[in-house]
Amino acid sequence: MLTEINLQIAPFGTRNGEVNLANPTQQRVLEWVDRIRALPMNAQDTIPVLYLQGGVGSGKSRAYLAVALELLTQINDMRLLWGRHDFKDLKLSIMDKFFEVLPPELIADKNEQYHYYDIKTGSGGISRAYFNGLKDLSGLGSQEFAIIIVTEAHEITEVIYRALKRRCRQENQHCIILLESEAPNEDHWLTRLTDPTSEDFDKDITKWELSTYENWANLPVAYRGSLESMPEGWKKKYLYGKTGYIPDGKPYYQGYKDHIHSTELDWNSEKELLIGWDFGFHHPAVLITQIDLQDRWLWLREILGTDITIDKFCDLVKEKINQYYPRARCMHFGDPAVTQKNDKSEQTSLQILQSKGIALRYRTSAYRQRKEIIEHKLATLIGGKPQLQVDKRFCRIANEGFLGGYHYPSRKEKQEFKDKFEMPFKDGYYEHIMNAGEYIAVNMFAPVQNANRGYRKPSGFRSISSI
Repeated sequence: MLTEINLQIAPFGTRNGEVNLANPTQQRVLEWVDRIRALPMNAQDTIPVLYLQGGVGSGKSRAYLAVALELLTQINDMRLLWGRHDFKDLKLSIMDKFFEVLPPELIADKNEQYHYYDIKTGSGGISRAYFNGLKDLSGLGSQEFAIIIVTEAHEITEVIYRALKRRCRQENQHCIILLESEAPNEDHWLTRLTDPTSEDFDKDITKWELSTYENWANLPVAYRGSLESMPEGWKKKYLYGKTGYIPDGKPYYQGYKDHIHSTELDWNSEKELLIGWDFGFHHPAVLITQIDLQDRWLWLREILGTDITIDKFCDLVKEKINQYYPRARCMHFGDPAVTQKNDKSEQTSLQILQSKGIALRYRTSAYRQRKEIIEHKLATLIGGKPQLQVDKRFCRIANEGFLGGYHYPSRKEKQEFKDKFEMPFKDGYYEHIMNAGEYIAVNMFAPVQNANRGYRKPSGFRSISSI
């Protein structure tokens, strides 16, 4: 019996030699699992899934570590799988911590080649813990599990998630899936599956958002300071666990500062709107902007479609413009590919827009040119305000895009930069709103010349770099 060998297990860590107690959400997790296990064995008609979406250091992994160790040391013949997209990351983030907390006396046997470990239970039996990468599940053979835990669930695909649900069916056991993740963006499959208004909503999933502040007392002081010094836009995800973008690479546009460029803007009914279009069935996008009386470029509102035809998206955009900007004069700009046909329609996007009374202007350009124009506007002040401003109420995707949602491709270790690294990563989400803004830029604003070609700032302009 475990009580006879008197081992101490501290899944929530220790401080000054004392075992840390569970924070409120960690305690709720234990109670949630207890409620599932208290049900009659034949009462489960679905696989219950608990999804913890939280800030960094919020205690998500420790919560599941407590569950894993408790069940593995109590339930005979139970099989538990703990996985992450990449096995190397799983080893560094979870396995090392698991075996640091689990007393080695409780390991009855192990197979390090196949990454499974037999754990002694308190009644003299054995349970088994498997650790596996989740890029594919071929290495698991036909194994079935009672408990499946996924770390950084946003890294895996929806296909893998659904495959794991099919593997969570060990006979004569209560079956549970536990997911934990940073907050993904709003187009991620985890967001869709946990949104009750989405047609993809998975009623099996219980989602809890977890703030880092809930686990604040257990974090080093220096680490707390680094978190609180992050830009406000990053705190939403990293501190509060709210759905948003996941920075994965260097932001494509340099110089954007949330507290300077993001604000609340008003439109001038006497001035025309400059509207950028980017096309695509999954996420067609429109960005509505305006140049104010002091030549500042204001990004007023964004409209993003989801799995919608250009024909229906045009109707939606016209309706929104009439609603928010009645009787406004508009100029429209878009992707030069607007003249090409696709398999979704016999007409080109340009022809569809023309049939709706929208005259679209387009111009071929390079990413380098777009980057030069936009970064110049980000770095220039007019009357004490940036020449490019983004409405924080109605341009959330653009704001997050500037902060890093729209970014360079991640550079793999020892990988050399090639021409493609001069282009932003095509993420299928942030790129569309940002491209819509770029099409306005290349059509409306003359390319910024390099300093060695004699470019001079107009009078009344100054740099934002010192702000």
